[in-house]
Amino acid sequence: MEATGVYWITLHDMLRDVGIEVYVVNGRHVKHVPGRKTDVQDCLWIRELHSHGLLRKSFIPPAEVLQLREYMRIRETDIESKVSAVQRMDKALVMMNIRLSSVLSGIQTVSAMNIIEAILQGQRDPQVLLTLCDSSVQKNKREEVLKSLQGFYKDERLFALRHAYDEFKFCEKRIKQCDEVIEKILQKLTADKEAPKKAPIGKRIYHNKPHVQNLDKMMVQIFYGKDLTVLPGLTSYSLLKLFSVVGNDFSAWPTEKHFAAYMTLAPSKYQSGKTRKYRKIICNAEAGQILKECVQPLLRSKHNALGAFGRRIAARRGPAVAIKAMARKLAVWIYRMETKGMEFVHNGIKQYEEQQNKQKIKWLEKQAKQLNMKLTPC
Repeated sequence: MEATGVYWITLHDMLRDVGIEVYVVNGRHVKHVPGRKTDVQDCLWIRELHSHGLLRKSFIPPAEVLQLREYMRIRETDIESKVSAVQRMDKALVMMNIRLSSVLSGIQTVSAMNIIEAILQGQRDPQVLLTLCDSSVQKNKREEVLKSLQGFYKDERLFALRHAYDEFKFCEKRIKQCDEVIEKILQKLTADKEAPKKAPIGKRIYHNKPHVQNLDKMMVQIFYGKDLTVLPGLTSYSLLKLFSVVGNDFSAWPTEKHFAAYMTLAPSKYQSGKTRKYRKIICNAEAGQILKECVQPLLRSKHNALGAFGRRIAARRGPAVAIKAMARKLAVWIYRMETKGMEFVHNGIKQYEEQQNKQKIKWLEKQAKQLNMKLTPC
């Protein structure tokens, strides 16, 4: 069948559940094969192309991965609604001359939420509101907070603040419900998998951390005992989002290039002699976007090879191209780690870092020679 919006999903699941192997094909592949085709004869034309082996099967994850994907997407939607509610809370406060976002690290902090709840309960005295802040805030930002709490309160603004606050709490409750269901699915997926011999160290998750117990351990179990968080930019939460999109069976892609192309991280560039042709397909795969979010902070990092690689490309092509190139390299490392093992990836990263150091020394020697100087080791 041809993928048309979301209409194919129900029929695909019904056929697969009764044991029929279903080929979901890309409409682009169908159109690119020469032949007469009309809307009425579409199914007959697809059948004929498939009978000659001219169509390739699209990647569809297993049923349990698709189930997890649905809950993760619902959770992401709730997070977007929560962020929107936070923005409207901040707007209502600013229009009442309360500038908490200017003196505190955010509206979602404990101190800010305590102040908002007190304002909604009728408290207006800045001195009393200050006592609701954290002790470090009272000690280091006392005067700034007092100035930011000189409010000009109006009923309609308080109503807007109450409305946004209630939505914020409602979204938090729904996110917690999603986390509970996600935890049950992960426990079911890892029930028959061997526990890791070495406890994963785990990386800190700064934003929207799921309330799932032993998430680091379950991610190692799901990816066949390999701790992918040792790679730069990856946390257990990003691995959870990646698993909900691509699963853990990397045999669906013959090579790492196929895997990168599936995530729309391939350059899509063809070269023939001196002529270069670019094929632009407007497509942002969900898995590719996840890895782009993971590598974006690494552009500012000076302690890993991937960050240096991105900064070198950003200097020539800009940050957008650099982030895509970094995400592609990270996708390749993930594929290699799952198919060839961590030792292979470690050796590749080590060789890359050594190559970068040699190039840096060569550049420094060239600069020293131009200044009639000489480099000497410490």
